[in-house]
Amino acid sequence: ATKPNVLFIAIDDLNDWTGMLRGNPQAATPHMDKLASRGLVFTNAHCAAPACGPSRSAIMSGIRPSTSGNYINKSSLTNNPILNNSVLLPEFFQQNDYYVCGAGKLFHGYHFNNEVKGRGFDDYFPSKTQDLPSWKDLKFSTKLPLGGWSRTADWGPLRADVTVDDHPDGKTANWAAEQLLTGELQEPFFLGAGIFQPHLPNYAPQKYFDRFPLEDIQLPEGFKENDLDDVPAAHAKMAHNPWLRRIRETGQWKPAIQAYLACTSMVDELVGQIVAALEKSKYADNTIIVLWSDHGFHHGEKGRWGKYSLWERATRVNLLWVVPGVTQPGSTCARPVNLLDIYPTLAALTACKPPTAQLEGNDLSILMKNPQAKWDEATVTTFGYKNYGVRSEQHRYIVYKDGSEELYDHTKDKWEWKNLAGNPEYAAIKKKMRKFLPTHHEPSGVTYEVPKRQPRAR
Repeated sequence: ATKPNVLFIAIDDLNDWTGMLRGNPQAATPHMDKLASRGLVFTNAHCAAPACGPSRSAIMSGIRPSTSGNYINKSSLTNNPILNNSVLLPEFFQQNDYYVCGAGKLFHGYHFNNEVKGRGFDDYFPSKTQDLPSWKDLKFSTKLPLGGWSRTADWGPLRADVTVDDHPDGKTANWAAEQLLTGELQEPFFLGAGIFQPHLPNYAPQKYFDRFPLEDIQLPEGFKENDLDDVPAAHAKMAHNPWLRRIRETGQWKPAIQAYLACTSMVDELVGQIVAALEKSKYADNTIIVLWSDHGFHHGEKGRWGKYSLWERATRVNLLWVVPGVTQPGSTCARPVNLLDIYPTLAALTACKPPTAQLEGNDLSILMKNPQAKWDEATVTTFGYKNYGVRSEQHRYIVYKDGSEELYDHTKDKWEWKNLAGNPEYAAIKKKMRKFLPTHHEPSGVTYEVPKRQPRAR
């Protein structure tokens, strides 16, 4: 039988503000919701690390951050001997006679451009040394909301004459759709499409902002003043920026949320465009679709703006599969799973022999066939050396390098407002959760100087 093709869709910084995860009632993602109705959504999926670089390195290698020592964005992928000597996911498919092509952000930016350089890909758009189309031709209608305080913390609509086709993500989606519609792809194929938004800076054409009138924007339900009063001081040692304070001081909280929702809406349409192209193509009945986001994002909850934490807002991700003949339309699974599971699952679904000694995730096809099947009771997210978040179906347990702890019961406290770690009644639960912690903690790997970015034309 012909091996199935793979359509691999990655989205950057997309938290659970989607219809399939219901993290924000104001979010509008009809195209992803439609796709979800065709397959299975893992509603309790989490990242291996709450940062782009180590999350994507884990996905592409199947290796935990605690095993590789790859903890932060500045960590080098190819200078890390553990990761560099692994069989990366695109290489795995190449070795199994797949045609492998991609576009957009699949690896982490400068890792791809300066190190990976198309490793494992037969073709890449724009090139094997540039993963994202250029931003330089975009036309802006706004100045930096924070008054020039931070170029990366920027948001706003593009000028009226700019369309989604002018946007780097639009170019990525157009390329991916074109590959499918031409009908000239060599089979079996692995086609990756990496969407950069809603990663900051949040730029999109005006029409997407118009869908979310500023006067209707609601502040996050999970925000609570003094939420950190019962949280260990160790949390502050993790990558923590002062953006929320600055955003509130400058009256930009609602505009920033509006921009995130607008960019998410644009991303949703681009996903719809790619999937529609597949549906129209001759490949439709023999192609696996896996859609994932690399980590979540805080919008004020726990006093943060961004990722870089071990709380639910930063670790929960979108993970959606459509597998012909395997997944049931409109199904969900609440078992705790991880983005590490993508690699071994794709190997199983395509009947390709995996590099078993390398992979540390689980084969999710078991849950695709039976969402209630017996399963690991918890999954682990790593951020920094010896800092771990453990998520079961009911609880989140966090332990920091200094031994301080947090524990939350999600059946009663979905916003993680009440830390139960100091309550002796929960000692047995903490003991059980600790069993899932890695026993090996590789020190931080090789780092290198991040190339200086050129100023963006305005």
